[in-house]
Amino acid sequence: MQIKAYIQRLNFELLVWPTALILLYLMDPHNNNGPGFCVYRRIGIPWCPGCGLGHSISFLLHGEWNAALRSHFLGPFALAMLIYRIFQLGRLQWQSFAELKNHYT
Repeated sequence: MQIKAYIQRLNFELLVWPTALILLYLMDPHNNNGPGFCVYRRIGIPWCPGCGLGHSISFLLHGEWNAALRSHFLGPFALAMLIYRIFQLGRLQWQSFAELKNHYT
């Protein structure tokens, strides 16, 4: 019964953002011809602000600051906000699990 309660309290967003950052790190930001989910690119429009932001974050995760700023100037801000959000959600998740643990003990 306890495991079910923990799973029910698990914050889905806390799984999404770290996974997204891991995938952006694994992405090759120099390769624009790989598979992607961009609707604009699929219909033939070569420029997309979302793709630029994703490439910018990927460049930042690889330590290529100049390329990141060339891809999208808001990339560093977006990465900082994502990292802040992950820590914020982690703290809330920790508190939620602590309350649940106190409830069952």
